[in-house]
Amino acid sequence: MNGSSTFLFPTEKTAGEIPALDFSGENGRNKSLPLLLAGTKRRKGFNRAKIVSFVILLFVSVLFAFPFVYMLGTSFKTETDLILNPLGIFPSKGEWTLSNYAGFIIRDGQLDNVPKWMFNSFVTCILNIVITLTICTLVAYAFVFLKFRGRKTLYFLLIMTLTVPGVIGTTAQYSMYANIGVLTNLINNPVYIYFWIIVPGTCGVFNVYLLKNSMDSIPMEIVESAHSDGASNFRIYFRIVMPLIRSTLILIGLFCFTGSWNALLWPQLLLSGTGEQGYLTITVALMGYTNQVDGWNAKAVAMATSAFSLIPILIIFVFAQKRMIEGMATTGIKR
Repeated sequence: MNGSSTFLFPTEKTAGEIPALDFSGENGRNKSLPLLLAGTKRRKGFNRAKIVSFVILLFVSVLFAFPFVYMLGTSFKTETDLILNPLGIFPSKGEWTLSNYAGFIIRDGQLDNVPKWMFNSFVTCILNIVITLTICTLVAYAFVFLKFRGRKTLYFLLIMTLTVPGVIGTTAQYSMYANIGVLTNLINNPVYIYFWIIVPGTCGVFNVYLLKNSMDSIPMEIVESAHSDGASNFRIYFRIVMPLIRSTLILIGLFCFTGSWNALLWPQLLLSGTGEQGYLTITVALMGYTNQVDGWNAKAVAMATSAFSLIPILIIFVFAQKRMIEGMATTGIKR
């Protein structure tokens, strides 16, 4: 190299086209070395940030997964092992049992209550999803594609209600439920009870917000072109808008399903006075298991029932995980 110090840095070009940077001159050395050191520092800082992020995510994941693992391990414990080893995550050696799962479908020659509770919860979730998606998509479509006076003000007031805790309206809702039930003599009718369980939990403002953001990503030219071809708003809604926001619909459907499946306070308030075990949802029924004090085995059965009740949610999450991530990624895109 004729006495000069030449450093080669590989690029995407071919080997014969790799440029040579000459550091022999004073100007070259003064300009290039600081850049090289800065790049090295940036790479070290990036690696350190990745490690810290990984440690934090691992800690949070273990924190969230521990109750589930403890529940699953306890569901396989015998009553004796549960008394002697209550804090153990898994059963002792040779103490694994499936007796806590026995009789979930058929018990004493007849259908057990667990399938009834899961069926009640499943019907509640499906109706909640249908009502929520129908009303929320129509509301979001109106805010995005229809022009009317006070649209922005109304949307602002709607978003402001997100700051109000939902539990505040529980007393008023229960008063309406009780008064109308007494006047119509339907207070113990299961259809009337489930109507009040489902309807107040539908049509969340947050769902409207997600759908509006998703519809904002649809080019207005497509809708205007459809209008110019004579398409009505309902045809545009069904044929154009709904297929384009499919990922967001699946995301909201998952939110509705998990929220309705795990709902406890409001269903428990309405179902506590029925006196009929077959009317309960799976979450309300699990509270009855948890509150039992007639032996350690009841705790193991409660854990087994809880693990069994998670099967529908896990199945739905496994098959809809990709769509859920797509829905979260596309709701914030603006046209």
